[in-house]
Amino acid sequence: MKNDINSILNKLTAYAIDNLLLDPLDQTYTLNRLATLCELAEPKLDEDADYGDATFAELLNELAAAAPKADKDSVAEVLFPMPRTINYYLENKLARGADKGFAFLFDLYASGYNAVSTAPAIGENGYLCYNADNISPAVGAALNVGGEQLLYTPVAVGNRIAALQNPDILSDDIVRRLGAYAAQYGGTIAARIGEGADYLCCAASALSSAKAKKQLSDGTTKIALLDYPVPALSFNGIAKNAVQREVCAVIKSAAEHGTPCVVAADNTNGVTYYVVFAGELNKDEFILGGDALAACGVVRTKDCTPLMSVLEKGTALSTDLAAFKPIYDKIGGVKHGAKAQAALGGALVAMYLPQLKASASATEEYAITLVSANR
Repeated sequence: MKNDINSILNKLTAYAIDNLLLDPLDQTYTLNRLATLCELAEPKLDEDADYGDATFAELLNELAAAAPKADKDSVAEVLFPMPRTINYYLENKLARGADKGFAFLFDLYASGYNAVSTAPAIGENGYLCYNADNISPAVGAALNVGGEQLLYTPVAVGNRIAALQNPDILSDDIVRRLGAYAAQYGGTIAARIGEGADYLCCAASALSSAKAKKQLSDGTTKIALLDYPVPALSFNGIAKNAVQREVCAVIKSAAEHGTPCVVAADNTNGVTYYVVFAGELNKDEFILGGDALAACGVVRTKDCTPLMSVLEKGTALSTDLAAFKPIYDKIGGVKHGAKAQAALGGALVAMYLPQLKASASATEEYAITLVSANR
């Protein structure tokens, strides 16, 4: 058994060198730390250890079978880079562009944590569904937003979904922070007003592609009512401070009337702000998300990847996949082949949109009135 443990520990350190920024010079030190966790008295370094195609999760499970007393989280903590190491590399990558920085960070977390889903976000018409365990890693990354270092925690690689530390309470500060993030990094960032929760970020959302249903203002700040499942307003213009004041005025008016809303920002064509009049989503067996991104068209769903092979081949639903029958019936039991992922995404979105529509916290007339009252 000791030989098995020694072999697994060497495979883990080899994996960490290839995927988790472990310096080869620290391999012996790391091996000894892991051996202590596993109560292995005399570990032996094997510089030729080969972990093959095994993932980090598979190697940890292998270790758990050989050394049940070893705490998997403690083992992962030893192998995952220190915050200062992550921050050093992230800063260097971001200097070459936001896409390069985030690609590095999400790949790193996907290699070292089960909590970060590597499945792509799927959907249609800009609406996206993703699955993740939502277990925060022990190590966060420092991201510069508006001159302040905030803790940034990847959640899902698909669509670059993450939580960002929220130190703000006042609506004015929240709106400025959202704008600063959008201007620096693009994508979409959102917050549910009044909850004091973390900001949530993603690479793209349905809001950025929603068309204007009615133009409410063409002045310094352009305001439009969007064609969206729940009442939603967009705000943009050249005068940044004026735009932010308009957004804050609507948010504060909504708060005074006890109307829940989500405020978001993106940088599709200059920074655009959104106020989405949506409350909590009703969750069911497939739709799990009720956070700020869920109001923006990006929702957390049950992991349906076990269904993919059935959809690709057009086979019957097996007994062990019986829990997926409602969505299987919605998709139809035909062979989808390469289009199986799109079919699954479309079915999940079809389940999600009624939930989003039902979460509306106001009418369109009310949203228009709020804009008019503050002009």
